[in-house]
Formats: sequence, structure tokens, C-alpha cells
Amino acid sequence: MNISITLSAKEAAQVHQILKAFDEGLIANPSEGWELDHYDEKIADRAGLKAIIKKIEKSLPKEESEKTNKAVLRRRYDTFNNKINEPAYRKIEKAFNNQKTIEIGYFDMASAETRKREISIYHKTRKYVIGYCHLRKAIRKFRTSRIVTAKLTDKDYTIPDSFDKNLY
Repeated sequence: MNISITLSAKEAAQVHQILKAFDEGLIANPSEGWELDHYDEKIADRAGLKAIIKKIEKSLPKEESEKTNKAVLRRRYDTFNNKINEPAYRKIEKAFNNQKTIEIGYFDMASAETRKREISIYHKTRKYVIGYCHLRKAIRKFRTSRIVTAKLTDKDYTIPDSFDKNLY
């Protein structure tokens, strides 16, 4: 049985954003009534949500869909969300320990897109990576939680004696 409902573009965009945020695990308070029933069981599952999200996304004007997706991504990589991509972080550690450059996909908040960067890591913590960015030709500080992907290269580097992590 197919059920047809009509939503305004604004309503569809709001439902799409809620479902995308839920799907990405970005709902801040999982005890909210619309998210859990009175038995503390989830109302929806991810597989079901993905199908609904795709249908709603197809029904939206392309600009609205892109706007919603970017809004969700900005929340995912916001400074208040410090979730680290663990496989990427393991590669960061390996690159730093072996002094090999690393190619990262770094989320840019302004464009809400991932940008490819090649960096030589001079210092790292769970929160930040400081290193030479080959794209910008300068030492830069990268928020670890905004590193989406990481790939080791075979290029060696040395940390300059003049490097001072406290300057960044």
C-alpha cells in the first residue's frame, strides 16, 4: 500500500534535515519523546530511515537538498562535536611516528565540503594536528575531528628544528 502526502518544500526540507541528523547520530538528546517511545525503544531504524531520506531528497528541489545536506555536515563537524574518525587517526599516528606525509580529506566549514590536503605532521594530539600543509605552503593547525579521511604516502619529511608547537 502506497500512501501519498503533500508537504510544502519547507516542510519536506525540515523533515529531511531531521532524518539526516538522526541518521548521522547527531541528535543531542536521545530521550526526546519523538525519538523514543515510552518503552525507550527507537521509533525508527537506520535502514528504514535511509529509504525515507532518499525519497524525500528526490522530492526536494536540488538547492534545498544540498542546503539540508550541508547544514547536517556543518553540525557533524562543528567545534562542539569532537568525534574522531578512528581509522583516520590511526593513520595520522602512523604517519607522524614514521615521518611520512599524509593525504587527508579535511572538512571545510565555509563550503561544507571536504578538501584534499597533503600534510607533514609536526605535532599531534587527539584534538589537533599541526603540520606543514603542502597546498597552502605554510604550517597549519587542523582540528582532528574534521579530518574525514587519511591516506599515507611514501614521502619522507623532517620536522624543522625551529618548529615550536606553542606558536600554533
